[in-house]
Amino acid sequence: MKQAIKTIIFCTLIILVSLQSFAIKPDRVYRFYPEKLCLIYKDLDVTTVDSIKIKTWFFPAQPTPQEKEISDMWENPVKKPYKTIDNKPRPTIIIANGDAGNMSYQQLHHAQFFTSKGYNVVAFDWRGFGESSEWEMDTDYLVYSELLIDYEAVIKEVLKQKEVDKNRLVVYGWSTGAYLSMAAASKYENIKAFVAIGLMTSFSEIVPVLIKAQHKQESNLIVPGDYPKELQPINLATNWEKATFLIVGEKDDRTPVWMSEKIYSLLPAKKDMWIVEGAEHGGMKGPLRDFDLFHKRVLEFLETNLK
Repeated sequence: MKQAIKTIIFCTLIILVSLQSFAIKPDRVYRFYPEKLCLIYKDLDVTTVDSIKIKTWFFPAQPTPQEKEISDMWENPVKKPYKTIDNKPRPTIIIANGDAGNMSYQQLHHAQFFTSKGYNVVAFDWRGFGESSEWEMDTDYLVYSELLIDYEAVIKEVLKQKEVDKNRLVVYGWSTGAYLSMAAASKYENIKAFVAIGLMTSFSEIVPVLIKAQHKQESNLIVPGDYPKELQPINLATNWEKATFLIVGEKDDRTPVWMSEKIYSLLPAKKDMWIVEGAEHGGMKGPLRDFDLFHKRVLEFLETNLK
């Protein structure tokens, strides 16, 4: 049953990759809630400075449930009482979504794994996504600068939680969520590590790549004029002090290997890079296609760099 559930979650990636195209495509409907995967969690009360509610789930470190409980909760999900293993503040991973779907996709499987290894995990939805506040978006935009406001609101609320070790925070994102994670992390010394899957270098370099890969016109790939240039990865890399793990598919045609290599060459220290053989940008053929290997590699990186 446990393997069957993993397969169901993995299959959602097939749908997700068809949506992700480096252009905003919100999904307002959750495929299921965390209780269906037997996860203990609470909602955080996150509101941005411009009064947008950001739906946020906080998963404390928790033991792996028994097989029967997993099966029963999958069939008859009931939200479990919130409790923690102990009163010890723990390292916490904040997961940022890409430009499509919502946090009911692979985020829940990541939460299952990392909470069983002693980490807290936080997932959230951008404005206009999932159950966050409604916010009108043009799907030709690559991103909105307001998403940085969402991310900052989440980080500030996470830092208030007693379960969180304030000096061992990690940000973790893919595609659009990768460069937004890097931008958000740049403002916080508390964030010690950064895991990026499919990280772009800059808008000026990625737009021509996307035009070629997706056969789009430049008018369908709008870069917001107010996105801070200094927060693009290529401009952050040289003075970057956080431990960084760059992951990219060997055959990624949206954020090609050369982009990760370019960023990697500029990072001053505490860095690792994994070019996933045969992998593309996302979905079944992306770097997350082998969840077990992916989690093993990320866990090794975190255990090394969050001591």
